[in-house]
Amino acid sequence: MVLLVPELTFLTGLSDLRKNSRMLKEVMWEMIQTPQQHYQRLTSLLCRIRDTPEASQELERWGLCLDTDIYKTQGHILPVERINLRHRSFLPAEDLSWHREVTKEVPIAVISINSWLLIYPKRLQHLAKDLVSAMRSSCGAMGMQVGHPTVQELRDDRIETYVRTIQSSLGSQDKVQLLLCIIPGGRDDIYGAVKKLCCVQTPVPSQVINAQSLTGHPGKIKSVVQKVLLQINCKLGGQLWGVDIPLKQLMVAVMDIIPKSQFFSPLQKQLMVAVMDIIPKSQFLSPLQKQLMVVGMDIHHSKSQGMRSVIGFVASMNQDGVSDPQLDTVLKYEVPQLQKSFHTFQNYQPSLVVVVVQKQLSTNFYCLTGEELVSPPMGTVIDHSVTSSGWQDFFLLAHHSRQGCSVPTRYICMWNTANLSSEHLQRLTFKLCHLYWNWPGTIRVPAPCKYAHKLAFLVGQVLHHEPSAHFSEQLFFL
Repeated sequence: MVLLVPELTFLTGLSDLRKNSRMLKEVMWEMIQTPQQHYQRLTSLLCRIRDTPEASQELERWGLCLDTDIYKTQGHILPVERINLRHRSFLPAEDLSWHREVTKEVPIAVISINSWLLIYPKRLQHLAKDLVSAMRSSCGAMGMQVGHPTVQELRDDRIETYVRTIQSSLGSQDKVQLLLCIIPGGRDDIYGAVKKLCCVQTPVPSQVINAQSLTGHPGKIKSVVQKVLLQINCKLGGQLWGVDIPLKQLMVAVMDIIPKSQFFSPLQKQLMVAVMDIIPKSQFLSPLQKQLMVVGMDIHHSKSQGMRSVIGFVASMNQDGVSDPQLDTVLKYEVPQLQKSFHTFQNYQPSLVVVVVQKQLSTNFYCLTGEELVSPPMGTVIDHSVTSSGWQDFFLLAHHSRQGCSVPTRYICMWNTANLSSEHLQRLTFKLCHLYWNWPGTIRVPAPCKYAHKLAFLVGQVLHHEPSAHFSEQLFFL
């Protein structure tokens, strides 16, 4: 018999609650609170603890005292970053989003789609026709060219039918740039089968679209198609946008968790961003600026029975992160391994900066505007008072939250032979939060971390195999 102490147990996930839409809505409504509501509930709890004799006595027994108000300090806001496209640079809007610009301007590098396959079941032929039409009408504004596809219409939507048709089609054509599949809604089994085939067995960039995402009003379909085109451009080796990063001769490792082996595979000369999430032997690097390499690492723990954890080395991010007790381990074991890996290359002695990214925080920041508490502006940094006394660390709020409280991310500098100042580290981190090409806006963590998370999740949750080395220089996992 296992006896659990109620006060020491915590709900993890929603399990069957997801099936009850009404209850799920109520739970989400309770979780999504404005900063003012969050503050009021927090101070109310503190007052209840103070006014409850049993609680006060227990705190006294431990020698603890809780203030009845939150801690107040000052932070600073980083400058807004300029977004660079091929023919235009601009400052983003207040919410740090640039969706309109990237769908109406030419990206930094564009790949034309000349040879591609379109596969769909017969009952979805009207959606396929609308999709091709929308792609060809939307691509011009983004500087892309989309030719007519080779169409394969399936008689049914069984997994075997998809797999056989894809294998036959790829085998009968010399070079296929892209495979685009439309699958019925709710068919994750087809998605997994297609991805395993295209990422492991017969490597070809693939885009799988849920039919439900193509239904609705024309504005929704157009928005979906624009996002699909941007994803495809990235998967084929294109580049969407960039920011100014005036650093030279520096290598920065942005890490969530560190594997025991490191591999580097450059995309462009002198400058790379490593975005890696799985694959002890696979590699993916994405360019940022000359002579700058940003390396991210992450780990994905598969919930499938018998499956092992998957380590990513590409620029990473996920819920396991590196907790405070593990920081010494990073410093003693992982940093020396990174330095040792440099010796495999002749005359290669880069400066190294290692930054641990912590996302699972209970810390909340509020901004006092007049007498009301609101979410702090994007780019807000706190690097004193509530930070560690033993590490060089800071909190950064890089993203815009439309609902509830914005939760910051904590960055801990473990190693810094480049002698970057705290200001430079904070600016570089904020810049990297602008470079996730799957979202035209800032995200909560540096883009290498997010890319690595995407890759680790795909491999650990769907593929369960190492992807083909053919994709070592492509964002195939978007």
